[in-house]
Order: sequence, then structure tokens, then C-alpha cells
Amino acid sequence: MSRFRSRLSERARHGRRTALVALAAALAGAGLSAPLSAMADSHPPQAVTAVAQPGTPKTAAAPHKPGPHRAKTARTGPVAAASTDGKKAPELVDGADPGTGSNGDGNVANEYDLQVTYKGGQESTGVVIGAPKVYLVLWGSQWGTPSTNPAGDVTASGDPDQAAPYQQDFFKGLGSAGDGWSAVLTQYCEGIAAGSVQCPAGSAHIPYPQAGSVLAGVWVDNAAPAPQAATEPQIGAEAVAAAKHFGNLTEAQNRNVQYVIDSPQGTDPDKWKELGYCAWHDFQRSQYGRLAYTNMPYLTDAAGCGTNWFGENTPRGRLDGYGIIGGHEYAETVTDPNTPGGWTDATGQEIGDKCAWIPKGANGGLFFENLSTGSFPLQTLWSNSDHLCVDSDPVVSSPPVSVSTMCDRTDKAGQPLSIPAVGVSSTGAALAYSATGLPQGLAIDAHSGVISGTAAATGNYQRITVTATDGVGNTASTGFWENVSTSGGTGCGSIEQLTDAGFENGSANVNHTVMTDTWNPSGYNIVTPSSLHAPHSGSWYAWLGQNTGTDDSITTYLNTYPGYGQAQFSFWLDVESTNTSASAPDTLSLVAVNQYTGQPIGTLRTWTSQTPTHGYQYQAVDLSPVIAQAGWGTTIGLKLVSHETGTTPATAFLIDDTSAHES
Repeated sequence: MSRFRSRLSERARHGRRTALVALAAALAGAGLSAPLSAMADSHPPQAVTAVAQPGTPKTAAAPHKPGPHRAKTARTGPVAAASTDGKKAPELVDGADPGTGSNGDGNVANEYDLQVTYKGGQESTGVVIGAPKVYLVLWGSQWGTPSTNPAGDVTASGDPDQAAPYQQDFFKGLGSAGDGWSAVLTQYCEGIAAGSVQCPAGSAHIPYPQAGSVLAGVWVDNAAPAPQAATEPQIGAEAVAAAKHFGNLTEAQNRNVQYVIDSPQGTDPDKWKELGYCAWHDFQRSQYGRLAYTNMPYLTDAAGCGTNWFGENTPRGRLDGYGIIGGHEYAETVTDPNTPGGWTDATGQEIGDKCAWIPKGANGGLFFENLSTGSFPLQTLWSNSDHLCVDSDPVVSSPPVSVSTMCDRTDKAGQPLSIPAVGVSSTGAALAYSATGLPQGLAIDAHSGVISGTAAATGNYQRITVTATDGVGNTASTGFWENVSTSGGTGCGSIEQLTDAGFENGSANVNHTVMTDTWNPSGYNIVTPSSLHAPHSGSWYAWLGQNTGTDDSITTYLNTYPGYGQAQFSFWLDVESTNTSASAPDTLSLVAVNQYTGQPIGTLRTWTSQTPTHGYQYQAVDLSPVIAQAGWGTTIGLKLVSHETGTTPATAFLIDDTSAHES
């Protein structure tokens, strides 16, 4: 799962975590009804005038107050349930029944009825388009002294369960005879329109790996201890150190690479057990280009992360999680390396999340893949082509030459620019680059593909087309819009960071009969299609201010990225009120929340009933100061909370069409 966006309810970072030991009551039902609308309305929002009707919407169902939900919206994935003896046991699911929320009732969290769609690419990346490469990093002196086993794997004296050689054998085996699992990934591509479900012929697909080529290197970074409880920025910094160590110092060298950061036994990276996940993947800007990386705790420290998942009770069985979860994160990274720019469904789930923890023997369930380096337990992967969780698919061939998606940009005139174009040849041949439409002062290096120079102001956006050509005349092109401005710029334009920004997936309820809710509402029908008020667009909106005994709230989690410096949260707000008191107004506050404790970091802005809007008005809040305080790369909660001062509800705070962008 991604820290995004793709935690218990995946972060992505959209972004997104492979979930650990969630209680069965926290699981969403597998027999889910179709959403009213899979995506929020993509048309520009129009202001809607609402009739003021403070109060509680009339519904047939009784109000339901869900329990604490620490899940982040970008880290869903494999789930286990608590057993009665206090140990963690697999959830007895069949992947089909809606269930009642009791352990073993057939409940499963997967949103497998939704296709994944392409999000348009983030930071010039949508999927891995070249031969996928994995660098394994054993982080910290706790791993002990390295050596080499007879199979040529790096081992470490501080690795009692032999997690390191197991992972190496898995990645070495990908692409060997019989590996149909890797073939599932090849249907996904980039360079197509955002919202697409299928990839046309000739688009830049994920390539099928050559046997023995995926594992590109292993580093035992034992110069100093890894932190006992590493933060997200510290894990990201280790990925940067790994890129330097392996000599991957350019955007092109890191374009199709992922770094797996293995923490040592007994450590607690990003509070993995407390937050309830097994692993997550993410990306960041760095001086070496964009880096995709995975936070991989020492999985056998928690039984719910795959340890002896099939009841083997053997040393190798203890490592089942490194196949199930390691494969999950690998597959999601190649299909969504710069979360959430690749392939996710409307709820933010990536192709691994949608098929996580379905039991072996069930349709789409866990299975053993026989690779040249051994037999490994794997979960299935979501296939748009089959509309199923599958363990094998036909290989979709990549074109002879592909060029990475290039993001639309705004840059400052008079400052040196370096804009990398990255192409790949299916045969590994060298490519020659050319470009048309370049602003005055910029030129492209024919060998590296880097556009550089100091550009004069263009005054508006102009289209640049980059073409890569191999030695026998095969070509591929990509285009992007560039605006060189005297007022400055931030490079790549940002994409939407929130899942279900317009609330159109509906709201989860106690019976799990509708879509999983990424907004963590404080009560039933806070996210609602009620006709007592109007949405800004679409059918659903959030209505805060329905209760007087308790505050109403909605909370989402935003993954932030190292290397960024600006972030903004916006939404459309309609305040309808009959409270005329100046001394005791009703309030709506935007509060930043600590992801680990759930406690407020600070209140960013407050609105009151003294200034009713009588229709939706656009609101924008600069998040940069609070993120800088927490540290870029940290996940923060964004909580909108209303407070009614009277004995009956008097103010309706209506919220719709939220958005978060970083640059």
C-alpha cells in the first residue's frame, strides 16, 4: 500500500500502508454495493444556493457513532484479526460474503468491485516503464556483520529469521519460468488520459522482467544504528543515502528503481504496530531525482504480518510475510511509484490492496508461486482486463521505445533549469533525444535527454515535444506545457492528493453496505446525500453541525513529500445559520492532527455563524507552516470540526469539493 495516499485504510501516500492487525469490526464488507458515483464531478464547480435548514437529516436508520478510526487513507492492505488468546490470527475470510463484522464471518476489506483508473502521473511518472530494479537496504548496525551464503545472497548476523536472503531470492526469481504473477503488471501503462481504465496499443507499459534482473543491489548500512522509532522523513533520508551509495545520482538512473528500506528486528519504524500496518511505499524529491521507496519493518516481529500464515510453523514459514507483503509493495510501486499518480481505484486502493489477504483456495486468494529461486507465497493482483484478482495474465509487450510522461510546468525566468526527459529501449539500446517548441535559452542534450539552460519569459504556456530514437529508427514522443514566468514557478504542476475529494463515494456505515469512507466521519450521515441541503456538485456532501451534545467532524490524512515546500487545502463552504448571537457563535475549525496520537497540532482557521455565506464560497488554507513544523515527509491529519453552542442545532456547515495540492 502507498503511504498515500495508495495505514489501516491505506495512506499512498494516497500513498498510501499494508495493514496489520485491525480488529474485524474495522473491516469493510466484501459484498459492497456499487457507489452512486465512482468519482467526484470533474466539471468546474458552480455555486449552489442552499436553503437554510439546520438540524439533523431525516433517515430511516438510527444514528451510528463509529469507534476510533486511526486508519490513514493511503495505507490499506492485508488485515488480520485478534484471536481470543491475545495473539494475532488470520481473519477467516472468503472474499465474497458481506459478513457481519465478527471474526471469521467472511468479511474482507477489499474494494474488488471497482476498476483502477490512471491518475495522470505525478512528477513526470505514472508507472515503471523500464526494466524494474530493486535495491535492498539493511538499515542500521543492529543487522550485525554481513557475509554471503552459498546461493550468493548477502546475510547478516543480526537477522535471526533470515529475512534478508529470503527477500533477495524472491526478487532474483521474478521473471523466471512460470512467473505469471509479474505478467499481470504488464497491462498497466502511462502516457494516457487521466481516468483511463485500459491502455491502448503502443502505450508505455510496465515491462515483464528478465529473470535474475530485478534485484540490482544489497547494502548493509551498518555504520550507525537505525532509529528505534524512525520517522517518515528519516526513512526517506535513508532512501536518499541508498541512491548515493549505489551511484544512482540522476533522474534517469532512479526512474525505474525502488529502494526497500529494511529496518532491523525490534525497531518500530513509523509506529508500524501502533498504527496497524505491515509496510508502505512512497516517493520523494531529492537531489538525485524522484525516489520510490518502501518502509519494510522486521515483519516477523508481528504475527499478523504473515508469520507462518499457512500454518507451516517452520523457519521458512515465519517469512511468509516477506512474500505476501514484499510482493504487495513491489507490485504497487511499479504501478504507482509516485503516489498517487499511477493506478488506484476511487477509494484510493492500489492493485495490491484490492486483493489483500484473500485466503488460499478462495477465488483470487493467496497462492504459492514457484520461481527459479524457490516457492514463495504471494497475494493475487487486481487485473482490469479480467475485472478480478488474478495470479497470472498474458504478457502485454512494451513498445520498442518509450518516453516517460513529462509534467506540465511553471518555471521562473532567468534562473537555470534542468528538466530531464527519460526514455527506455526494450532492448537496452542507447537513445538519441530531440525536442521542438523549446523556449529561448533552453536546449536538450541529445545523449542524456536533459533540457537545460536559462530561459527568457514566455508570457504563457507553450507546448514542448520530446522525441527519443533508437539506433534502428524506432521512436517515441511525449509532450508537456511550459510557462516560463517572471513571477516565479514551482516546476511540475501538482495533482490532487485527496481520495474522494468530493465525497462521491458515499459514507461507510456499521453494516459495511456502502463504500469505505476515507473521511472518518464522527457519526452516521455526516457525509450525506440528504435533500435538506444541496451539494456544491455531484450528489454527496459533508454536513457538520447536526449535533449539540458532541461536535461533528470529518478527518482525512494528507501525505507530504520531502523536497516539497508549499501545500494548500481548499474546499467549498456554505454556512446556513439561525444563530444570531455575537457572544456564543457556532464554529467550524480546521485542525491539524498528529497522525500518531490523534491530538491536535494546531487550529489553522475558524469560521463562525456570524458570517453566513448563503451559498457555497471557495475557501483556501495554506498548510505550509504547519507541515514545515511537523517536517516535510510527515503525514498530517486535516480535521474539520463543528461546535454548536445552543441546545438545538442552529448552524449547518456544508462542505464539498475539497482539494489538496503540494508543490
